[in-house]
Amino acid sequence: MHVECALPFAAAVFGPILYAQKSEIAMTKNISRRQLLKTIGLTTVAGALAACAPPAAAPAAPASGAAAPTTAPAADGKVSLKWDTFRAPGTGWNEERIKTFTEKNPNVEIEFRPLTGASQQDNYGKMYAQFAAGDLGDVIAFDPSHFHFWRAINKGIITPLDDLAKADNTDLTQWYEQFMNLQRVNGKLYGLPSWGWAGQDTMVINAIPFKEAGLTLPDPTAHETSMDTYAEWARKLYQKDSVFGLATTYDEGHLVTLTRAFNSDLIDAEGKKSLLATDTKAQDALRWAYKLAVEEKIMPRPADMADMVAAQVDGKVIMRWGGSLDVRNYKKAITGGAKGEVAQGLLPMRTDGKAPSQIRGGTWNILQTSANPGVAYQFLKHITSMEGSLGFNLVGGQGAFVRPDVVAELIKKDAIHEWFIPNLENGIIAHAPANSRGREYNDACSNWGTKMMDPNENIPFEQGLKDLHDNIQKVLDMEPA
Repeated sequence: MHVECALPFAAAVFGPILYAQKSEIAMTKNISRRQLLKTIGLTTVAGALAACAPPAAAPAAPASGAAAPTTAPAADGKVSLKWDTFRAPGTGWNEERIKTFTEKNPNVEIEFRPLTGASQQDNYGKMYAQFAAGDLGDVIAFDPSHFHFWRAINKGIITPLDDLAKADNTDLTQWYEQFMNLQRVNGKLYGLPSWGWAGQDTMVINAIPFKEAGLTLPDPTAHETSMDTYAEWARKLYQKDSVFGLATTYDEGHLVTLTRAFNSDLIDAEGKKSLLATDTKAQDALRWAYKLAVEEKIMPRPADMADMVAAQVDGKVIMRWGGSLDVRNYKKAITGGAKGEVAQGLLPMRTDGKAPSQIRGGTWNILQTSANPGVAYQFLKHITSMEGSLGFNLVGGQGAFVRPDVVAELIKKDAIHEWFIPNLENGIIAHAPANSRGREYNDACSNWGTKMMDPNENIPFEQGLKDLHDNIQKVLDMEPA
């Protein structure tokens, strides 16, 4: 099952991993619940459920076609919730969260219904179908970084949480600000953070050949290396037909951070306009990559190096444009006789003082027609608490860098996590297509970006730029999904 998440910490520390570059997927060997509880302890769930509920009011009218509430208190006072998700099934995390919640709240029953489609998009499709049929769970996840969050709001699937959070007096500063920003639309709060990282925001470096070439490693927590310097390093490290100094791909995530590194962006904040046709800084960003890939031919075609992790372990790539997940993945992959030592270099600080990045993250939501939103909200708090989020990393196999206290615990396990803090604190959130055409947007970026940067195609820069812009804009001009 394809699930976008950070590289599982459990895999990075405790067991073997399998990482797929495009879908940010990993499989993990899980630690036991006993080990987790020994590490973090288990706190009592927050007070009485009734105390968190907002003042009594009729539920908001569902969008056209939406079904009636899915659950209701039983005659014996039991409250039943349904939890539909493709996050962490089979790891034991979901069951542990349910068990620890219901032990403290014996009047609550939670039915866990794992979604096991072949891909993320299959699972979202199933949730839309469940909603139409009146059978979608009370607790669900329409992730912002998969561009389904806004669509679920527009269709009246998920409900605002502001009244629930206010009545509960929830401290919303316990999560990193940028991941909380992902949960808000038009000033309203629609979720609490699940997984999250800073996107394709770093150069993953094999420090051994880098230093052997006489180069000084960049500070892993500073934004001091210019894009021109990275280009010069790529040229110096390149060995014809054997070693590439730098490798990257041209999907949406990489194109966004590339343009942001040049003080621009790929699309505007409203998600309605491609900036490639008019913004010279965005054009400079694409020209930087085009020169290395097409004109000088010193970067590999992604099609010729499908497994860049293995290529870096084998010494065929020295610098690889990736993210914090890739840093951890590469460190774990250096085993046996592999000649490698992990290092990272961040992209240069922007003139607006923000780090070039793309804050990517998930969410936990409540069905708008749930008959028990107060209980569902308490369960959301339970699974996104420090204990819940740490378990989401260690047991659930997800990369959830969304809380400072959880990152502090991960640093105790591996100090490499300290490298990721600057961009978690000062990153830029992802811009989503206003029409929620996320799949088409991703495809346009990847297909036309890769074609433009293919040295075998040898497309003139201006034509490649126009093709990429036109196809992105075509998607942004589509009717809402």
